[in-house]
Amino acid sequence: METESDSKECELPLKKSGPKPGIIYLSSIPPYMKPNKVRNIMSQYGEVGKIYLQPEDAEIRKRRKVGGGSGKKKFTEGWVEFKKKRIAKAVVQSLNGNIIGGKKGSYYHDDIWAMKYLPRFKWSNLTEKLAYDSAVRKKKLQQEMTQVKKETNFFLEQVDKNKQISAIKRKREEKQSSSLKDTPVTAGEDKTDSISSSKAPKQRKLAQSSLRTKPIPSNILSSVFTQ
Repeated sequence: METESDSKECELPLKKSGPKPGIIYLSSIPPYMKPNKVRNIMSQYGEVGKIYLQPEDAEIRKRRKVGGGSGKKKFTEGWVEFKKKRIAKAVVQSLNGNIIGGKKGSYYHDDIWAMKYLPRFKWSNLTEKLAYDSAVRKKKLQQEMTQVKKETNFFLEQVDKNKQISAIKRKREEKQSSSLKDTPVTAGEDKTDSISSSKAPKQRKLAQSSLRTKPIPSNILSSVFTQ
């Protein structure tokens, strides 16, 4: 029979769970601030676990560099995990909307924090989100490449068509020029004949008019009547 003392010995102490971590979201990162700098600042308020900053798009960075801007790496948003969620909440309440501060004249002194506490958010959710975003970017890139390929093929087809049309026009022009070279003499003869034939009636008219108007000499008339 089990006694009260035996039951007490069988009871195990309940294992207390440790403090739950809390994650804050940084909607913007001061220009050129790196993860190590974020960790140093946040560690002043409590123990920090994981940190992830989202790098800017490589194409945007490339365009900025080509346009004469800085080629340094920038980050667009970030997530910071505190070991205790109460610390994470306190950090958001204290820093959100305020300047970073620090030593006067420092590079980030006048930049403003923009952050939010994420309740019931786990680091695994972030991993899933990053994997999803990566898949979306990959799919979008494939669609863009497919579109570029279609446009390139269409352009090449148009170039081939233009070449064919130009070749046909060139052949027609060569044929016309060769036919003109074969008929210059005949055309000249016809032209000469037409000119001479057009002059003939004019010459006949002139001869007739000269006969009508020329007077008969008087010596010829007197000789006729004396006989």
